[in-house]
Amino acid sequence: MKKLVNYLAIAGVALAVTACGDKEPETSVDNSEVVISEEIKGVLAGTQADLDARAGNVVYFGYDKYSLSPEATKTLKKQAAWLKMFPEVNIIIEGNCDDRGTRKYNQALGEKRANAAKRYLIAQGISAKRITTVSYGKDRPAVLGNTEEAYAKNRRDVTVIAK
Repeated sequence: MKKLVNYLAIAGVALAVTACGDKEPETSVDNSEVVISEEIKGVLAGTQADLDARAGNVVYFGYDKYSLSPEATKTLKKQAAWLKMFPEVNIIIEGNCDDRGTRKYNQALGEKRANAAKRYLIAQGISAKRITTVSYGKDRPAVLGNTEEAYAKNRRDVTVIAK
């Protein structure tokens, strides 16, 4: 059994090396490779669908928080690597909140969330000129409802390509 596992591991590495050719992964996260340079069949490179598929376009926040979680930073690192591949692309980071709290409070919190992501991308080498932020507060929920699951999905930043 151990020989079979070793053989499969070697075969997997060989397949990965052959599939990637001479291309190096664009970035690393927590010592594990993040390959975003592979094209996705049927998705036009440099588009919103490409960003969504290769890097992800949503990061989530805790209740009443705007600090980035390890999972959020992993997604943002992928976004930074993707943005480096497409230097002509500008983005908008949309800060969102769940519907608890006042409109004014959530507007400010959404702005803090969007700016936290923007600062992180800038620290990863993305020009501030390429990033616009907007806060929608609680005005654009992803999920309707008054459950913790709905609230959690609404506490987010969404990265979209600027037209």
